[in-house]
Amino acid sequence: MRVTPRQPTLVAFLTILLAACAGPSVPLLPPQEIVERSAEAMSSLPGFHFLIERTGAPAFLSEEQSISLRRVEGDFVAPDRARAAVRVIAPGAVLDVQAISLDGRYWETNPFSGSWQEYPAEQGFNPALLFAPETGIPAMLRSDLSQLTLAGVVELEDLPGVDLYEIEGRLDGGRISTLSYGLIGPGVIDVKLWIEPGTFYLQRMMMQEPGGDGGESTVWSVDLWDFGEVAEIRPPDER
Repeated sequence: MRVTPRQPTLVAFLTILLAACAGPSVPLLPPQEIVERSAEAMSSLPGFHFLIERTGAPAFLSEEQSISLRRVEGDFVAPDRARAAVRVIAPGAVLDVQAISLDGRYWETNPFSGSWQEYPAEQGFNPALLFAPETGIPAMLRSDLSQLTLAGVVELEDLPGVDLYEIEGRLDGGRISTLSYGLIGPGVIDVKLWIEPGTFYLQRMMMQEPGGDGGESTVWSVDLWDFGEVAEIRPPDER
């Protein structure tokens, strides 16, 4: 009797293909393990620089839907300090707001006068809450992701020469909705992660929320760099 050789499964074929693309220096790990290691690595960092950008449909900061968030850039220092430049879009104007979160207190500048005002720490888009090791993005990596797949090992156009794990999945938006003051979530969100092998630092996180009634989706991109850097963050009256 003639024996027909077994055909490789699709999973085996994709594993071989990914290994060929990744090269010998990048070990292919299960996506869940990569994400768990990333959560651990991010939780141990003393600080980093971040950039959060929104594209697509607007994300409104006010109930009357007159002011929307465009981007937030700044520094985070563990466990609860952050300073950021926040850009918002108002009718006929692009405005910049400065924000500081320090030891459970939170301040913003008035976009027109530039004067500082203190607010409750949980009010507004407070980046210190978003990156907190125990409750922020590291906690999301541990608990809020599902349907994870390793799409490959790639280079980002704006980070040439660096191999990154590209992971796709779904994100339960409940936690990030609370952390972002309702700007992101609370429904299930498509997510992509780019994680550096070896260090397992999260270089980029992209979240795409579907638009209502078939409308334009909202895309949030979170970029991190200067890992381990500790910025000096002081209250507004000491600046």
